Amino acid sequence: MSVSVRIVLIVIIGCGITVQKESEKGEPSIKPSIAIVGAGISGLSTARRLIELGIDDFDIYEGLDRIGGRIHAIPYKDGFLQMGAQFINGAENPLYKIANRLGLIADVVSDTAHVDNAHFAFGNQNVREEDIKTFLDFTSKLDPKYRSIAKHDEKTARRYTFKEIFTLDYMHFLKTQNFTETQKNVFDSLARSFRSYWEFEWAADWSTLSVHVLKEWNDYGPECESFATNRIGFKGILDDIAAPIPRNAFNFNSRVENINLNSNTGKIQLTVNDHLVPTEYDYVIVTSSLGVLKKYHHMMFTPPLPRQKIEAIEKIGFGGSCKVFFEWDQPFWSNNTYSIAPLPVRGMISDKLDAFEEETTILQVVDWAPNVLSAWYAGRGHQLVDNMSEEELKQRMTRLMREMYNDNGIPPPSKIIRTQLTKNELLLGSYSYMTQVQALSHISHSQLAIPVKLEGRPKIMFAGEATHHRLFQTTIGGYLSGRREADRAVNDWFGTRYGFNQTNKTEMEDVSLINEKRNVPYISQPITSI
Repeated sequence: MSVSVRIVLIVIIGCGITVQKESEKGEPSIKPSIAIVGAGISGLSTARRLIELGIDDFDIYEGLDRIGGRIHAIPYKDGFLQMGAQFINGAENPLYKIANRLGLIADVVSDTAHVDNAHFAFGNQNVREEDIKTFLDFTSKLDPKYRSIAKHDEKTARRYTFKEIFTLDYMHFLKTQNFTETQKNVFDSLARSFRSYWEFEWAADWSTLSVHVLKEWNDYGPECESFATNRIGFKGILDDIAAPIPRNAFNFNSRVENINLNSNTGKIQLTVNDHLVPTEYDYVIVTSSLGVLKKYHHMMFTPPLPRQKIEAIEKIGFGGSCKVFFEWDQPFWSNNTYSIAPLPVRGMISDKLDAFEEETTILQVVDWAPNVLSAWYAGRGHQLVDNMSEEELKQRMTRLMREMYNDNGIPPPSKIIRTQLTKNELLLGSYSYMTQVQALSHISHSQLAIPVKLEGRPKIMFAGEATHHRLFQTTIGGYLSGRREADRAVNDWFGTRYGFNQTNKTEMEDVSLINEKRNVPYISQPITSI
């Protein structure tokens, strides 16, 4: 009697466990509990997608006191100064469609417009306009050449950084003609503008930026062309994405310090601001910047991340590209100025240029605020200016402008507006890029998107621009990656038979491209030939 009862009880309990497990995956009436780490564009698009899929049980933890993350629009007069994203790459993407619907598109701009349309300012230095033209003619051939190498000569593209490949071409250029030492010094100064083009574009120190990035990155639009947003810009885009998200889903000033996956229960708990959150989540979607993951991944995850994930975090680049806005009461530049390229020349202005003079290469006039110059800094320049005080920046910029315009009457700027991204522990920089070591290791950005799994099921997922295999470093990549991970979580919970696999055509193409095998024939091409 007792034996048969014991058997019945075991069967009932066993069936109960089986039913419970099936109901956790496949029963539409039970919805997953999801935590989103970060309220940047990736976190917002994740939440927006979950709402579209009928999921309302989610919490967003954001360390800052606002949405947007690295996208930060600061109010100024009747618009916003875009401290982060300002441009949209290509028209065949959802962000362009949002911006176009809201009337936020201002113009189509070339990636080289700030150099092509620049006023080269050199004061009373002995710089000849014909030398500037000679150098710009030389560099105009390099962008298409490097893109051709990236497309057709993968071995060379993976091997060389932009600094290395440019140095070879530059040495070849100097040897072809009988230039004087004075001309060479002028060309050295002009080379900084060429360097800054690559560093601004990729938020990278060009000494570590792989040429192979030109093949890996693709927005499917015209090369070297973007859409500029107007005075409202990404403030309008972020507000539109965030509009349907319930206000009570946001937890601001809430820094996630640890994500603990319980291997027995499959539940995940968060430590936020030194306190354990009582909620146990089914999934966590991490949208932290790659800079944060690089510095804190060893503390953020329990158990530690898999070796493959750590290798990708360590080898994929994360750099800086920032804008510092200088306001003057009245412009000292002409009304038709698009941008200013200061050109201090070694041996003319001084025997040796300092770091500020070398890194201040472009100041662009804000079209809707013509008394404001936006100075772009990237590579080592980003951290350089972040570490300078506002008073020091004012003094150095005033001195440089007076020398380059040969006018000691130019007043100091009345105001400086900046964010100092590299000093913000919740951001630590701008966006990701492809390093030489990453290219040589054949590591794709898509490796960052691989989730942490338990018994074959994704539990901790990763979104953000750095996880997108072909649109890394863009807001579009960040937006698409958030939707991708929302789909991943919901598809795992319910299964595709309930119709939740609604990824749009572009995103489906992205997924297929992650595993695309590119067999590109190597072409023997002298990299110094132009």
